[in-house]
Amino acid sequence: MDHMASAKAVWIDVAKDLRSLLGDNAHRSWTARLSLHSADENVVRLSGPTRFVLSRIEMDYGHSITELWASRDNRLVVMGLAGDFESAPIAQATQTSAIANAPTHTAPTPTTSAQDPAMTEAIIEKAKPESRERRFTFDNFVVGPTNELAYAIARKVVGTPDAQYNPVVIHGPHGMGKTHLLHAVKTEIEDTDPNRRVHLINSEQFVSTFVRSVRGNGRDAIEAFKSSLRDVDLLIIDDAHFIADKPTSQEELLHTLISLVGESRQVLLATDRHPHAITKASDRLKSILCAGLLCDIGPADYELRRRILDRLIERKRGNSNPDLAMPQIARDHLAARINATPRDLEGAFNQVVARSEFLGRPLTLESVQEALSHSRYNNGMRPTVDKIQRATGKEFGITMDDMLSKRRARAIARPRQVAMYLAKIMTTRSLPDIGRRFGGRDHTTVIHAVKRIESLRAEDSALNGHIEAVIEALKS
Repeated sequence: MDHMASAKAVWIDVAKDLRSLLGDNAHRSWTARLSLHSADENVVRLSGPTRFVLSRIEMDYGHSITELWASRDNRLVVMGLAGDFESAPIAQATQTSAIANAPTHTAPTPTTSAQDPAMTEAIIEKAKPESRERRFTFDNFVVGPTNELAYAIARKVVGTPDAQYNPVVIHGPHGMGKTHLLHAVKTEIEDTDPNRRVHLINSEQFVSTFVRSVRGNGRDAIEAFKSSLRDVDLLIIDDAHFIADKPTSQEELLHTLISLVGESRQVLLATDRHPHAITKASDRLKSILCAGLLCDIGPADYELRRRILDRLIERKRGNSNPDLAMPQIARDHLAARINATPRDLEGAFNQVVARSEFLGRPLTLESVQEALSHSRYNNGMRPTVDKIQRATGKEFGITMDDMLSKRRARAIARPRQVAMYLAKIMTTRSLPDIGRRFGGRDHTTVIHAVKRIESLRAEDSALNGHIEAVIEALKS
């Protein structure tokens, strides 16, 4: 049987259904960029052009792809880069989310697993309880414009044993995902290249271990500490800026960096600011840190926050609450309100979900708004309907008179619908109240506007970009 030919026929049908289901724009922008890489009797492999594109497809459309495929064919669908399949056809970490997202009836039978032990290992690994290290993988790091360079550099460190840039410093405020990337590097190397010696240590462990070895354990303890840092192929240090607060620890860090860089052994560090801004760091330490590759990781924009929420919901369903449901408008509100770090967004999400679970209430826009009103995330800076109208009008180039008028030309009606939608997700105003503030319109008009914009956001990337720009303007 020609497995590749049959897979091509199925993929043509699935692609047609995806286009119909998602709309031309979303399909063209995302799922149409997948291509059939290879197939055998058990597995079909779809390849994407970049990690960023794959991450977005897996998060937003992975379930649709696997469901549509399963309706026609019993083979398991995995997604990755072409290079992943060529080097390790099945068990790449970048593909495990697609394996986990596949419908249960498409999973391999014991006979199939016995024929394909790599697949068995991948599925068993996903079934294990998550440790801190296993939870922080490349597969579940949500990539966007503000962190895609840091993500790409971290992947480069994994894939290139020989240090091309050394040291590599990823810097940015707390909660942006630096620790996630460091652990992802360690986990990926342990999975794909176990002979490569990797040591990950945070600043607290570095300082406390060094101080103990100096104070009471003699020369052998000091040498053992130095050896643990230097007899490696890759040293990873998290929160390295804290080490600069202790002069003796800073000196040890400096000599460790000089030793490893001099021997072309890779060093990867994370700091909360640019090395030149670490005030207690010596000029020598700043010099060696800046001599390698510096990469900042910035705040998540609105679109990235929405996608992080989708991933958090997916993880919650997989871990403890399979029936968790949060309507899109509630997700949009949460992403718009928590204009902070991904860590803050996760904290707000956990608070909202816990309140729902303990009180036995469904997650709705109103319940999310209520939960946030009782939390530290209620900063009293909620925009008014008037401010939303003006910001939307400015973005789309229409006046307030246009916004409130009865004119129904699309160039005016669409921005008006956007403003109504934003008023619903970003304020606590009722639907009738919002309608009154748009020239005395009925609440059913607002409902129609909200549903229409929710639908268009998934199809029209240009419109979605305008909406994100308005949200960011309202947060500034």
